[in-house]
Order: sequence, then C-alpha cells, then structure tokens
Amino acid sequence: MDNNTPAPPSTRHWKPTPAPLPVPMLESILARGTSSSTSTVPHTSVSSTQERLRGRKHTHFQKIDTVLKTWGFKSVGEFLATLFHPRIRGKDKRTRAHRQAVAIFLQGRTAVAMADIIPLIYNHHKSRPRKRETEQRAAAFSPHKPLEDIRPAATCLSAWATRLVGDAAHSRIGKMSRKSRDNVRGRRHLRASSNGRTEGTRVVEWEDVEFTMEDLAQQYQSEDELIWYLTECFAASRKNGKVIVKKIRPHPVIQVGAISAFITARNQYASGDIGLPIGIWLFACQAHVDIKHILCRFGYSVSDSTARRTIRSMTLRSLRDLREKVCAATAREEVEYGKVSDNCQRYTLVCEHGIGRENELKVGTACTAFRLDDCAPGAFRADDHIRRVVAQERQRMTTEDVYKDINWVHIDGVAELHFVRVLANFCPHLNHLLPAISTLFRTKFAKHRLTPCKKELQALGPNSERELENKGYYDGFMDFDKQMGVEPDKSDNLLSLNCGDGAAHAMLMRLKKLMATTKNIYQSLRNAISNPEVFHTRATKLNYFGPAASSDPSSLSRASNAANMKRPTDLKKCDFYPTSRSMTLIWEAQVLDCWRLILGCENDLISHFDQLAENDASPTLEDLLKHGSVLRARYASQPAYKRSLDKEEHDKASSEVKVPDGSPWTSPCAPDTCINEDAETPDAADPPLEATPGKKKSADSPQTHIESSEFDGDRVLSNSILFLMECGWWAELNYAIPEGNIGRVLEVFKILIFEFGGTANQNYMGMVYSITTSSIWMVALEISWSVNMTQEWFNRWLEEMAGKRGGEFDESYYREIIAPNVWHFLQMRENMESSFALKRRGKSHTSPHLGWIMSCDWYEREEFEVMAREEFEVMADEFCGPETMLEESEDEEPESEDPGSESEGGEGDSDAESVSERE
Repeated sequence: MDNNTPAPPSTRHWKPTPAPLPVPMLESILARGTSSSTSTVPHTSVSSTQERLRGRKHTHFQKIDTVLKTWGFKSVGEFLATLFHPRIRGKDKRTRAHRQAVAIFLQGRTAVAMADIIPLIYNHHKSRPRKRETEQRAAAFSPHKPLEDIRPAATCLSAWATRLVGDAAHSRIGKMSRKSRDNVRGRRHLRASSNGRTEGTRVVEWEDVEFTMEDLAQQYQSEDELIWYLTECFAASRKNGKVIVKKIRPHPVIQVGAISAFITARNQYASGDIGLPIGIWLFACQAHVDIKHILCRFGYSVSDSTARRTIRSMTLRSLRDLREKVCAATAREEVEYGKVSDNCQRYTLVCEHGIGRENELKVGTACTAFRLDDCAPGAFRADDHIRRVVAQERQRMTTEDVYKDINWVHIDGVAELHFVRVLANFCPHLNHLLPAISTLFRTKFAKHRLTPCKKELQALGPNSERELENKGYYDGFMDFDKQMGVEPDKSDNLLSLNCGDGAAHAMLMRLKKLMATTKNIYQSLRNAISNPEVFHTRATKLNYFGPAASSDPSSLSRASNAANMKRPTDLKKCDFYPTSRSMTLIWEAQVLDCWRLILGCENDLISHFDQLAENDASPTLEDLLKHGSVLRARYASQPAYKRSLDKEEHDKASSEVKVPDGSPWTSPCAPDTCINEDAETPDAADPPLEATPGKKKSADSPQTHIESSEFDGDRVLSNSILFLMECGWWAELNYAIPEGNIGRVLEVFKILIFEFGGTANQNYMGMVYSITTSSIWMVALEISWSVNMTQEWFNRWLEEMAGKRGGEFDESYYREIIAPNVWHFLQMRENMESSFALKRRGKSHTSPHLGWIMSCDWYEREEFEVMAREEFEVMADEFCGPETMLEESEDEEPESEDPGSESEGGEGDSDAESVSERE
C-alpha cells in the first residue's frame, strides 16, 4: 500500500459520531475463517457507563467492495503490480508491513496460497478471450508471441507456462547430455578409443553394450522427473485419469527412446545408452545402409562408421588381453589356451562382368582360441610328453585291452536313463520327472564333470591360407600363434594344442614329418599336438544311411519317408544338422514304440498316461527305470541282437528279455498284393530296360540281400536292435558334451574305436584310439570337448555376415571387425529382443513333434519291434551291419588287428590324402 492510503483512526481521538469503516489489511481479505478478534477494525476503549457503538459485520464480498471504492488504485492490475513490487537497488519504498505480508503469502504460509489463486484466475470465465477474438484465442500456449500482446489472463498464463516449461526442459536435457564429474564410470559417454590425454575417459567394452529398457527407464525417471513426466504425457494413454501401460507399445519404451534421442541430439558423444548398442546391433544384423542412415538421423543409432570403429577398438583390446594372458602363462611355463581351426570359403559373384572379372571362390582359414580350464599344473610340459612317446607303451596294448577298458555297466545304465528321458520328454504327464533325470545324469552317472562356468573364447582374425596345403597350413599356424601372443623362444618345453577336422589333423601330422630335420623346435612343430573335433567325429559317424528307397522297414530311408524327413543327398558327407535331427527322431520314435510294447498300451502312450494320471496311478522314476532296464536288455543290447538272428536262442530266452511274437510276415511282392500288374493284361511281362553304356551302377541303388535257407531269425528286428544300441551311444555323446561330462564322452569314444574299425574309414579309428589311450588327453585335452563349439559353426556366420563384400579373408574388415566378434554379434541378436521386454521366440515345440507321432503310428502298423517267423528279403543298410557288432562273449577271439601298432603321432598318416580329399 502506498502513502495515499488513509491511516486508521487513533483510539485517542475517538468521536461519538459513527465513521466509515477503515480499509482492512490484505491478510484479512485473503484469510479464511477470520474471527472478530483478528479484525483490523479498531477497538474503542470506553468507560463501562458509556454506550458501546459497534458497526454491522460485513461479509468478504462487502469488504472487497469497500476496498475497491476507497483504495485509490485505478485497477486491480495496478494494485497487484504495486503489491508484488520487487526489491531494486536503492531505498526500498515498501513499508515493513507490506514486505512481510507479501513474503508470507509468496512463501505459502497463509491459509490461501498460490495453489488456490492460480486456478481461480485461469478458470475464471472472464479470463478467456471472446469467440470473435481469434488472434487472442490462437495465442494460447504460444511459445513465441510476446506476452504483452496477449491480453486475456488464461491465455497469457498458458503462454507464460509454456515458455517456462520449455526453458526448464531445454536446460535439463542439456544437463543430462553433459558428462558428470560425479559419475565418471557412467555408460552414457562411452568412447570408441582414447588417446590417453583425456582424464576419466571410458572406452567401450562388450559388457557395456548390454542394456534393458527397464533399467534405462528407472535411470531416466530418477535422473529427471520433469523430462520423464513430459514424455509420459506424450506417449502414455489414460483411463479414468490414470496412466495405463499398453502391451504392444508400452509407453516407457517409447519414452526411453525419445529421451535417448534428445540427449544424442544435444551431444553426439552422449550415445552410450541406446545409440551405440543399436548401431552395433544393426551392423550385426546386416541391416541395409539406408536403415542405418535413417535411424542415425533420428538419433536412435550412431553412424555406421562409428559402429565399425567401436567394433575394431573392442577387437584390438580383446586380442591384446589374450596376448597378455598367453605371455603371463608362458612366463609360468604353463599352457592356458588352445586353438581350433578350419577352412572357410565364400563364392564371390561379380556384378559387372568384364575382362579379368569372373566369379571366384575365396578360400581362407579361420581359428578360435579357447581357454583350458581345470588343467593340472604341468599338464602341457613337452619333456613329460616326449618321455611317454619314447616309452612306446601303446604298442603293448591289444584289442582285448581296449575292449575291457570299456565300462559296460556305466554304458548300460546311461542307456536305460536315456530311454526314460525320451518317454518323459514325450508324455506331458511325465515332464515333472525331467529335473530328476538331469540330476541323475549329473550325479550318479557323472564322470569327471567340469565345474559349470562360462567358457572363455576368443575368435582370431582369419587369413587367406589354404589349410589343406602344406605351405598354407604352416603359414596359417604361424599367423594364429602370432595373434595369440605365443613366444617361440620361450616355448621349447611347452606343447601347443591344435584341434580341427580329420584333414587338419592329418596335415599337422604330415608337416611334423616333413619338418623333422629342422633344428628349431618351434618351427619344426615338434611340440604341436592335435586331435580331431568331436563335431567332425560325430558327423563322420552319421555317414551311414542306406539306399535311397527300400521296402525294408528297418532301413533309415523308409523311416525318414514315414516321418517326412529329408534323406541326405551325399552319403559320403551328410549335412550334420538335418541328418542328426532325422536320425534322432527315428531313434526316439523306435524307443517310444518299445515303451508301448513293454507297457502294454492299448492306445497311444499319451492317452495311456493320461488315464493313469486320472486314476492317480502315474509311475515313479524308479518304476520307469526298472522298465528301462528291461527295454535295454530286450531291444538295445548285444545279446538281444544274437537272439534276433537265431530262433532257438529266441525260444530259450526268459520272458523278461524275450521279444513278443508277431504276425507272420508277407512279402509285398506277392502275386495277390502286387501293384505293378497291368490292369488290361495281367500276365504280360514288363519289357526289359535298355542298359546305358558307359555308366556304372549307382552306389545308392538298392542292394537286395537274400537270406540263406537255414536262416530262421528276423533281420529287420536285428537291424532295429543294432540301430537302437549304436544310435543310443551317439545320443549319449550329444547329451554328455553340453553337460561337461568328459568321462562319459570318453567311454563312448572307446566304443567308437570298434565302430570305425568295422568300416572303411580307418583314419578316424586311429584318431579316436590315440585320444582314448593318451595320458595327456586323459588329464587335460578332454577339456576342449566341453566347449561344444565347432569352427565350422563360426565360419558359417562369418561367411554369411560378409554379405556381398568382396576381398580376401586376410583384409582388415574380416580380421578386425567380423571374424573376432562373431560370437558377440550372435549374442546381441539373441538378447536384443529381451532388452526391449519382448518374449524370445522359442526353438522347441510344446506339443509332441508331428514326426514322432507319424513314426510311432507307422512302427505300430509295421509290428516293427516283434519277432517275425518267415524268410524275407531285406535291403542292405550301410548303417547297420554285422561288421559293427561288438562281441560280448569271452569265448570268441577278438580281431587280430592291433590298433596300437603304430607309434605315437603316426595314426592316420597313410590315408591323409583320402581324408583331405573327403574333407
């Protein structure tokens, strides 16, 4: 209030005549529930004998009217401008009461605060412009129009609030984009490289590109609630005034993306939250360059060049760490890393043909280094290895010694447990037994199971050397050792572990012979040892499939047709994964058919166990294991094979192991069932086929095997028993490697010696024999099997990620960007969906596979697992044959060939050329 305001009358100059009410103070106008004791009307002090004069009580609205008539201001605006007059330099013209009243109100210490005044002004019906004032109505929330030109109060308030919030958001986004000194290790300001001059620079690592939208949402919300609230208002839907989260496009994910783009737009170096991981992910997914450019322009991703520089920086850092670890182990005279290599190739197409421009097959060699865990100290000392080679203890071993070394009790127990596992995995009511079955595999049947841990792998840069040539393999060997940091002058007493396929193993053995006259130990490869990959050993085991077409129910080709599975086109080198899936499905279908017979199911197995579950009579794991023992003895053992070939042995067998008799078998070529008869002339003979000159008989053509007149067994049943037994060992091999049960893998490898010995592939017999009989493999080298990794698998993605880019494999693009980071790229592609709160796509079916059901129905119709009584013709199957039989009888003489007659390191050398050609 100014000096023109009349002062309240003094009680000392009171007059008896009534006077007008004085102007009340501002606090009494705004205060709620003001009592008469706090009124500003002066009290009169009169004697008790004088009549008390008191004015009539006024309402707040009457007081406002009195104030407006007596205050002397031209308008409310002038009054408010004077009331909230700020303090300026010089003498303050406001009185003490004026300052205190304004301070109390602005600080919210009154009953009626600013939170009550602003809605009254903004929602007042007179604060909005009229309909004909279109310019003023358009000025609402205007960020640019001057406030003095906006006359209505509500419109002016909205424009003022818009600019206030905009300035605050601009300031806060700028603060979020700047590097905080308090959070030096934050991931937002990651750098692809550092020159060392900038203090506190954090260089990106592979662990930094892992993120989740949930964590980023919590981080942004706690970092600045205003920015989070504004973006929530933009993206979130509301129902009854409450924010709801949608399932398809949840607004927190949209908010995180928007805030990250805002931060990157203000500071291009603050892209570590989302921009950098998305840029690397786009490169890993081989996204089109236009997609990368557009997302980079949006601010959602870094540029492709930045992503490549980051990947190259992480590659160089990973290889540097690997070299430091290898050098540190060499200083301690230990070997902590081995390597696995394989050839890689890519057919490069020329888009524009011309002179000297033709399609070309690019060939190279790729390699991966892996850490050897759980190795005994000194396991890779060369002096101990040479001493064992000189002793030549392997020459004194016989075939009987190798056979007796097989733990058949363990093999039988594992086979029975696998049969139970197949049944429990097939029937939904038995799925609850799978954890207990896995526990038995890891406890009771475990043999040297490794400690569960993440395997440390580091892919090396490829080169353009040819692995199947002497010079190419040697140069590639030296290049990979150089990348790993192997020091030749300090490795004279250290062995070098090298894994690969059969051709790589044969090449190393050949080079050791050729370099035998070299004095330098490292250059002569004297301390280089090798073993074939388990993957190639398993793949070679699959190269026995049989003819393309056969009427024999025991042939794998007919079983594949029944399950609608593809038969391998090249039997000499089958595609591993399709063939593995088909043979696994056939084996499991036969196992399920055996369960159907043993349990006496009238219907299918699922209905049988559904009925047992309804009657609360589901079997326990112990009951199933007892039935599994009967199943193995009846359908998957060597005595069962013998009984199936001899009627007398079959009749003398006990009821527990005896196969039930089936209906007599009828030849499909009988006259009454022949389908090749001519409908018009049934007796007409088919014309003879003209022979094609100059062409040999196809190897895939069916070869009919006619049994002798004295044979009274069941060849189909015997082939089925052999398949169940041998494929069961192969299934155990596949199951034990991911589990890290190295001892179980070794037991199967002992059996593979005899299986490969009964085939034409003698090279793998010697390779597997050298693994199972070498002491160094027993204590250390089996560790490499637990990797469950093949270089061919890496090479597949290496060749795919190369795309249409030309060049050789030894270019920096392959050596520094793609090849060393293949595993990280695949991991990012798998985990990116979960980072955005998306459910990962499953790779298995929840219901029984259709191939299982079709195969089980076909086996039931064919009466596959029962004993037939008639002679018939069968097709010779390359997978099952008498030569693969392991004689269990002690009376029969073992094979005279001694697999240990060759010296250490010389296995498989005689047929190196054939192995190389096949691989």
